[in-house]
Amino acid sequence: MHRSDQDGDAKVTDLIAQFKAAQSQLFGLVDEYETERFRSLERTVEQTFVEIEQRVPRDAGEFRAIAQFYLDILEDNDGGYNGRLHACLRQLVDRHTFDVSSKFD
Repeated sequence: MHRSDQDGDAKVTDLIAQFKAAQSQLFGLVDEYETERFRSLERTVEQTFVEIEQRVPRDAGEFRAIAQFYLDILEDNDGGYNGRLHACLRQLVDRHTFDVSSKFD
């Protein structure tokens, strides 16, 4: 899979916000899954996810944003069964990105 460190104009945090907004709208249209609006939002969610997926983080902040985004998705689909695991992973990401960014300050 091609990974890009060129993001054009979009920042990772903007892409994540766009994904979450489109996903939220999509969930609101669950009963209208046959409409063009639903299919359009579904395409937007998929395309935005692919953009995030292909992103190579440029720094600790982008790495943290992407890792937290993936953890949010996992938690949303987990049903609360692995809360302790998610908490441990979040602590690891926070610790790692804090250590890395503090080495360069």
